Amino acid sequence: MIVREVGPADLPRILEMEALCFGAEAWTPAMVAEEFGRSGGIFLGVGQPLQAYACGWAIMGELHLLQIAVHPDARRAGLATRLHAALLGVAAPRADCGWLEVKVDNAAAIAFYERLGWVPIGRRPRYYADGNDAIVFRLSPLRPPTTPAQRIATSSPR
Repeated sequence: MIVREVGPADLPRILEMEALCFGAEAWTPAMVAEEFGRSGGIFLGVGQPLQAYACGWAIMGELHLLQIAVHPDARRAGLATRLHAALLGVAAPRADCGWLEVKVDNAAAIAFYERLGWVPIGRRPRYYADGNDAIVFRLSPLRPPTTPAQRIATSSPR
């Protein structure tokens, strides 16, 4: 599957996936729409219809990874890893390091990011709406994919 830019036409599928993947923490339609065309924003996806997406900001020399979501029917196929590599590839020319937050009880996400080289560096108390803390992860230096299999063609970043 080809990694592509995600846009307003993908909004209904993104909202469906937000509800399935994040429940009470799902982004609202306005929150998702705000990410389309954001200066420094990177919004990538895989599949038609969309099977997975990743969203982040590459601003002020840093990548802030906001979301990676994979539709439950498409999990365990490497889509999140592929999107992560694509996101780093697009962000690397503009960012030296990366940051993200993960809910403390999300063992799968914690293991995923640690496997990709992200390092837990702190905690944000009561970060999530349900009162749970977030673990703050950092990736430094931010390295773009280096092998041909990891390099994924994407359109120009916004």
